[in-house]
Amino acid sequence: MNKLITAIERTAGQIFDRAFLKVFLLGMLTTVGAIMLSYLISNELMKAMPLYSSDWEWWQDLVNEMTGFIFNTAFIFFTFLFFAPISTIFIAIFLDDIIDCVEDRYYPENKAGKRLGVSHLAFLALRIMFFIIVLNILMLPFYVLLFWIPFVPLVLFYILNGYLLGWGYYEMVAVRHLGIKEAGVHRKSIRGVILTAGLIMTFLFMVPIVQFTVPILGAALICHLFHIGRYEQT
Repeated sequence: MNKLITAIERTAGQIFDRAFLKVFLLGMLTTVGAIMLSYLISNELMKAMPLYSSDWEWWQDLVNEMTGFIFNTAFIFFTFLFFAPISTIFIAIFLDDIIDCVEDRYYPENKAGKRLGVSHLAFLALRIMFFIIVLNILMLPFYVLLFWIPFVPLVLFYILNGYLLGWGYYEMVAVRHLGIKEAGVHRKSIRGVILTAGLIMTFLFMVPIVQFTVPILGAALICHLFHIGRYEQT
């Protein structure tokens, strides 16, 4: 727990650093812009689809309004539900810069000797997105069946997504320093704190507005946990 508290304090203490703040704002703007662009494109595609038509103007207006309402509701629902994996894709663009900011300030003596590059990070982010979306879809029947048991679906949701986010973000940080197998061994040695960090990220991803900050702050938090767990005795 001391590792996590130290990592949170260091992450919060760097938010207003000039270099970190620049990446922080760019990352959020990119995510917001991508979601707005996705909405506009989806809306145009929906308009191009052949819909029910009627000679009764009032009925046609009602159908159009209902269609728009269903589309907007579905878009908001799925964006909210899958915001974590979707936003991770866009944050991959800035992840090297985020980690560089953290390591330059706090761990210059243990800074990674390589940057992964956008293509490599995008692959890792796509893999996280795939697992989160597919496994949550597979879990939907359990969420529904257990809906009547207080808190059980919520606990399952948080444990699954907390594990996946902790694992995914840890891997994107650790492979700059270690091989895949070595990174896996190290992650297992601090699995409790990585899972807890993933749970915190999952919770914050559910908070409107705040969710836009989570990918960047989460990457910084996991970076701290990696260095503290590997190089420090905290």
